[in-house]
Amino acid sequence: METFGVKVLLIEPFKERNIILSRILIELNFQVVSVRNVEMAVKKWLEHTPHIVICQKDMREYSGFHFYSMLKDDFLKMGIPFILLMNQFNKEDLLVGMELGIDSFIFPPYDKDKIANILEKQLQKSKERNQISGTQFKSFFEVTPFGVFVARNQRIIEGNNSFFKLIGQDAARNMPLIINDIFNFQIDKTNDLKLLRCLNGIIKYCHFKNIGLLSEQNTELVFDIYLSFAESGLPSAKTIGLVIPVTDKVDRSMQKRALEGNRNLVNEKLDSVHNSENNIDFFTNREKQILKLSATGTPIKQIASQLGISVRTVEKHRSNIIRKTNAGNIIEAVFYVKQRQLLELS
Repeated sequence: METFGVKVLLIEPFKERNIILSRILIELNFQVVSVRNVEMAVKKWLEHTPHIVICQKDMREYSGFHFYSMLKDDFLKMGIPFILLMNQFNKEDLLVGMELGIDSFIFPPYDKDKIANILEKQLQKSKERNQISGTQFKSFFEVTPFGVFVARNQRIIEGNNSFFKLIGQDAARNMPLIINDIFNFQIDKTNDLKLLRCLNGIIKYCHFKNIGLLSEQNTELVFDIYLSFAESGLPSAKTIGLVIPVTDKVDRSMQKRALEGNRNLVNEKLDSVHNSENNIDFFTNREKQILKLSATGTPIKQIASQLGISVRTVEKHRSNIIRKTNAGNIIEAVFYVKQRQLLELS
């Protein structure tokens, strides 16, 4: 697992456990930002933007559940895994965490290899989620009949075919382009300031009406331009732009038909992405039994006794379940199955 430069925000109020966990994470080559209360955690979160968060459930002023709920939207939007530290196995707390959407759980004793496995799985899942998001955007980017471009500051660094056709430019010869060299924003005195504010993320969304081209060859073309500041998901992008012709000469019904015709193509391209999550092996009957018992928090020895098999056999089946769900441990496997409703566990 490549962990160099990966930042972990560790929130553990108890000094001794904080030191132990920090030492393990440092040995695993993570860059550790360690805090002991929620106030400092929020401050460090804003300062460092970690790649993964590990938070103790039991804290003095707040619980780990409260902290997760406070920043849940940011965790999801930025694809940052959240792992809850628990002092002991507690079925009710585990179910609450699953319902909230917490990614994984760590129980004592704090084994280095176990922690490494959990973090590796979560970082890999985060990477795959971001790749899927990028693939979905790219598919839409390629087939939409409207003009779409991606800009960094004033420079357009990427555009789809529809965009270059609309502005009458050749992508191969003229990249990168400057936004103000293409569109006539000076038609309204307030446009320049609004454009600058959007390109710098001061405001997240902008809509410019009836914007013409500066090119003398296309003076009749007028567009509605929508800009959205991209905070994450596209590493090199700052702003995504949508360009829609509003000139009377544009046949809107043709645009509508083009959009309908391309919808199947979009769906076809995305099907392979969506279906990839469902391509897991089927569980055997014994694995289903062990999954259901594990979901109730039943220990391995008790599972073996109830099913009349050896502890080693239970461990082997649990290992197969973990492999099939691409999980870091049996808790993650139960969560995976429950979230995707692959098996009735309650």
